[in-house]
Amino acid sequence: MNSGMIGSKWPEKWYEEDVCQVARHLLGAVLVHVTENTVYAGRIVETEAYGGTYHGWPDDAAHSYHGRTARTEPMFQSGGCSYVYQIYGMYYCMNVVTGRAGSGEAVLIRAVEPLSGLDDMFRNRNMDNRTRGPYHLTNGPGKLCQAMEITKSQNKLDLCGDELYIAEPVMRQPLQIACSARIHVDYAEKGKTFPWRYYIENSKFVSRP
Repeated sequence: MNSGMIGSKWPEKWYEEDVCQVARHLLGAVLVHVTENTVYAGRIVETEAYGGTYHGWPDDAAHSYHGRTARTEPMFQSGGCSYVYQIYGMYYCMNVVTGRAGSGEAVLIRAVEPLSGLDDMFRNRNMDNRTRGPYHLTNGPGKLCQAMEITKSQNKLDLCGDELYIAEPVMRQPLQIACSARIHVDYAEKGKTFPWRYYIENSKFVSRP
């Protein structure tokens, strides 16, 4: 494991900030998933914030917009909980719950730069590491979950635990952060225009809209 790039775990209080603040703060941090056989780690390069309001408009792109359900229950926990859901019946998306209990806010991890467990990531994605580079390995929410073995089994986990967590890099480097409207939320009348997608500018590991 490239432990030289991974520092201490995020404390619970960091997850309790505003969802957009956490979405920006997550850039450059490290997502870690510890399994029985592999320690996966990826530097977060792209996020999207969901929940809350923008200029007074509630976020109708958020799963929590229609209230608490069995599926969205994790979003209404206090910050520092995982929210993993399935899309298209086959892919998973990893979210970091933020804010106070009941706020219904979470940050989608859209892309990471692989740091640890790369051989297993390539195997999990059915990609040949001899002919394909790492740039397309984890540059999307479904891709990174498949590569890092994140499934519904990791839903509603305490992110201050030892299985799935966020860690600071050993040294924070200055980042050029860009923002845009979020991807694939055209169903949301208002939320489709919210500039709540954040990414590290010029990163080769960012997803492609």
